[in-house]
Amino acid sequence: MDETEELIELCVRTLVSQMIPAPGVELHVTRRCVLGLTDEPAADFNRLILGADPQAEGFLVRAAALAKARGRPLVATMSPRAADALAPVATRLGFAPVGAAPLMVLRAGTPVEPGRPMKVARALGPELTQVAGDLIAAAFDTPREVIARCIDVCMTPAAGVETYVAWGDDGPMCTVSVTPTGDTGAISLMATPPEHQRKGAGRALLSHVIDDYRRRGMTRFHLGATEAGRPLYESLGFEVVADLPVWMLDA
Repeated sequence: MDETEELIELCVRTLVSQMIPAPGVELHVTRRCVLGLTDEPAADFNRLILGADPQAEGFLVRAAALAKARGRPLVATMSPRAADALAPVATRLGFAPVGAAPLMVLRAGTPVEPGRPMKVARALGPELTQVAGDLIAAAFDTPREVIARCIDVCMTPAAGVETYVAWGDDGPMCTVSVTPTGDTGAISLMATPPEHQRKGAGRALLSHVIDDYRRRGMTRFHLGATEAGRPLYESLGFEVVADLPVWMLDA
């Protein structure tokens, strides 16, 4: 198996871990495909990942039908190996291409320069969960009650997603989540509100978290970047493995 498909399998596991606590969630999973639908009307909370799976075409057709039945928009991310075959099917089903998401990896042994010193703590308990959720809501301009229903519920000791908050002189500044799978960690929800951006807080938090997990035996990290976030990740040593086509199905 090539690295892209291996990482897509890990992305499938990550999305399940992130979405399963949300109320009303509907999950359908194969080894390399996952559909997660929630009661939220925003596309960011209704996700489809399609790897190079023999069942990918049928999975795509069923996913579109389920999303339409629930009246939900759907964001679909595809493996480059699957995209050529799936693109005509997606078009027929009403999906529209909206760009690509860089799939990035930080490999074992790649040095990561530390950022400026900051206080960092895992978001556990009502107070820190509130802080992390506030940062995420502000960074992504999402209603706080939606973040509470879909993301705050993951911030428990037993959850598969581990969320961290960094403080600076101005108080809480940014947050990031890690979903460990064996010796690999998925980075997600890197969130810095606009008033705290370009101050080095995101870099400081992510470098701190990576260093901490490496000391505990984690060797590799991966993430799906936005074009805005890509320069930060590249400066930390992440490399682009593939650009994953992204499609959107309107509600």
